[in-house]
Amino acid sequence: MKASELDPLVYHSFPEFAEYGIPLELVSAALITTLQHVRDKTGIPITPSPVHEGWARTSGSKTSRHYAVDRLSDAGDIFPARGRCLELWARMLETSNIGAVGLYSDTRGVDGAPWPMIHLDLRKTRQKVLWMRDGDYYYLPQNQIDFWRVVSKIAKMEGNA
Repeated sequence: MKASELDPLVYHSFPEFAEYGIPLELVSAALITTLQHVRDKTGIPITPSPVHEGWARTSGSKTSRHYAVDRLSDAGDIFPARGRCLELWARMLETSNIGAVGLYSDTRGVDGAPWPMIHLDLRKTRQKVLWMRDGDYYYLPQNQIDFWRVVSKIAKMEGNA
């Protein structure tokens, strides 16, 4: 089902989708309902990325979970409330239908200032795919030292270290 077919009350706390003109007709409804569930469960304010390609792409890599040609995108990029990024990231790891979570230290938020971003997607995996991005991508378990270095960097950015 397309996210555009959802009753707006389902994602009532995300007026940004309409404000940013996010192409919800290219996005899986399951992604939006999962995001709403995470927000309701944690109480952490979440701002969707205003970048359309953070929700659906019609060009680029066909293996990207954002890719939305002949299928719906099941990936999205979000900005948690400042100071709560790592908390939200940890809680997303507990959410069973989220298959991958990426944390980005090299992004700017909707206000143009440095702001950590979270990528989530609903890929089907036995074990979650986890990565950090700080210019380059660092995956667990392959790049453990750099992965945890970026976690530490984000903790410092957020005033949690």
